[in-house]
Amino acid sequence: MLHNFSPWQASTFSGWLEDSTEGQIVLVKQSYEFNEQGKVTAIEPGPEIIIADDYQDEPSNSPLCEVNEQVAFKQGFEVYGNCTAYPPKGKDARVIEVELGLDSPSQPLFKKRLRVTGARYWRRSLLGPVATDPDIITPVALNYMQAFGGKELNNESNTFLENPIGRGFKLKNKHAVGQQLPSVEYANSLLRKPSHITPVASFAAIPSHWSPRVERLPEIDETALMAGEYPFKTAQPKDLYNTAPVDQQIDAEFSKGWACQLTGLYPLQQYGQQQRIELPHLPPIVEVVNTLACERLSMRCDTLVIDADAQCFSLLWRGHISIKKIGANSQILVASVHNSGEEK
Repeated sequence: MLHNFSPWQASTFSGWLEDSTEGQIVLVKQSYEFNEQGKVTAIEPGPEIIIADDYQDEPSNSPLCEVNEQVAFKQGFEVYGNCTAYPPKGKDARVIEVELGLDSPSQPLFKKRLRVTGARYWRRSLLGPVATDPDIITPVALNYMQAFGGKELNNESNTFLENPIGRGFKLKNKHAVGQQLPSVEYANSLLRKPSHITPVASFAAIPSHWSPRVERLPEIDETALMAGEYPFKTAQPKDLYNTAPVDQQIDAEFSKGWACQLTGLYPLQQYGQQQRIELPHLPPIVEVVNTLACERLSMRCDTLVIDADAQCFSLLWRGHISIKKIGANSQILVASVHNSGEEK
């Protein structure tokens, strides 16, 4: 039984761990809001833990709006979120750049810059199709719908698996005129010709049925599954449950002094202004108490989820214990340093 004495959301569930053994996983979700000066304030207890993926519409043709947080493990640390690119206040901009970054006290961990343009279309020219000048930008949701991808025109069975809901995939010159280009691209990798392929650009989570996530899922062992045993024929990849784009994943342990940076991702910023947000480092205390023993779990923070429009974020801490050490009378206690009486 779970007893949550912390100011955060917490859950416990069973699952198959990296080593293919069954474990009891404890998840703690810490949520915060931030203002225009980057000041961080706790939201207690904060939004509930999300236990299933949810989509804006049908999963086949819409982006994720909520991501399952209740998974057994993740590799390293990852960042994803719902972000919107905003044009400068009071200006008619046609091209802007936005950025998401993460720093430790000693070095940058990643910095990702995207270019956002107003609507552009392929038009005829003597040298073949070229892009029109961009329209004036309105706020653009960075949710893959405006990024490169989609289905082949006149052959919807041919889908770009890295982004089935985007635009611009597999266009032939004779069909390109009048078709819209992607509005969100990497700043250093722009689409030059209709037949070209360019990297998918977004800060959002990747659905489980898209590439590269779909290739990570091991083959199901149906006999073992029905018997309640380890359900896969091979070992689980260490990044099986990672959902962020690869360039928003890092092989580092979350520690004190980390900060994320947002540029152009909420409407109150001046153009080019960088918002730095220090991430609180408050490891939860989690103990499993049995009749004759007490074991403290090692909790690791592996995920930062950002909602830039709402100016809030969540940190997900995960720990586990072998299912063999959990009995009918086991108690799982979750606390913060403050309410446990321990000193920092």
